[in-house]
Amino acid sequence: MKILIIGSSGFLGQELVKSFKNQKNINLFHNGIKSKIFDLTKIKNLKKIITKSNPQIIINCIGLTDLNTCEKNKTLSKKLNYEIVKNIFIIKKEEKISFKLIHFSTDQLYDNTRKVNNTERSEIHINNQYSRDKFKAEKIAFKNKSLIIRINFIGYSFRQNSFLNWTYKAFLKKKQFYLYNDVFFNPIGISSLKRIMKKIVYILLNKRNIHGIYNLGSVDGMFKNDLAIAFAKKLKIFNNKFINIGVNELNQKVKKSKHMFMDVSKFEKKFNIKLPFIKNEILIESKKFLKNDYKNRKK
Repeated sequence: MKILIIGSSGFLGQELVKSFKNQKNINLFHNGIKSKIFDLTKIKNLKKIITKSNPQIIINCIGLTDLNTCEKNKTLSKKLNYEIVKNIFIIKKEEKISFKLIHFSTDQLYDNTRKVNNTERSEIHINNQYSRDKFKAEKIAFKNKSLIIRINFIGYSFRQNSFLNWTYKAFLKKKQFYLYNDVFFNPIGISSLKRIMKKIVYILLNKRNIHGIYNLGSVDGMFKNDLAIAFAKKLKIFNNKFINIGVNELNQKVKKSKHMFMDVSKFEKKFNIKLPFIKNEILIESKKFLKNDYKNRKK
């Protein structure tokens, strides 16, 4: 089977390449790990990698996720978060190629002020440029019978400033920093996500009619400040002295979602995969964080 991962130089893309590259019976293609081989915002480059690999499955990990950057550079956000998905299906139609797209979307589309669990049918909230572009991409992917996964994930990233990386550095600096106590979400650990993605790929190859929108995260949720504190305690770097806790509007120019907790029961039922609890994800990722950080500091 042939799989193409685009956005392979990003946090998620790198991890999925690592996960799939040693799998038997998988011929893996990507657009670079340490750096981008192609600028895939240019449709000719995107066409080249798709036609050359002729994949059965494309996993789209491309995205500009920094909300402030998306707001400042709306053109770039549109190119990375929306137009690439549009171009994938232009190429598919023009070249008459058959493949299944797995597209990663976001829990930022949810912001239910009534504090009920967000299902795939819940009202969509467009709070910023990022969510606007991601929703537009979803609509095109849905129309073309793709598998759309709304997600938030945590884990160690050597090259990029993930939430756990940021939290780790913030506690080590021993200076005042700010945590949100009004953002409630249910991210999944990158380790669990990689394991689940392997199962999804094999299921799709045998049941190609699976498509639509699915929430993927931990089965329970946590406020963002509590997750950061729990993580710091696992790493034994917690110090309450430097934390300022409050709402996420403080000094923020970009409106952000607050209640992003996703009901994941539809995903569990469809794929017959039991999803983990968030405390377990924090434990697993904190152990891997320490191992990876120590290993990279020794290089």
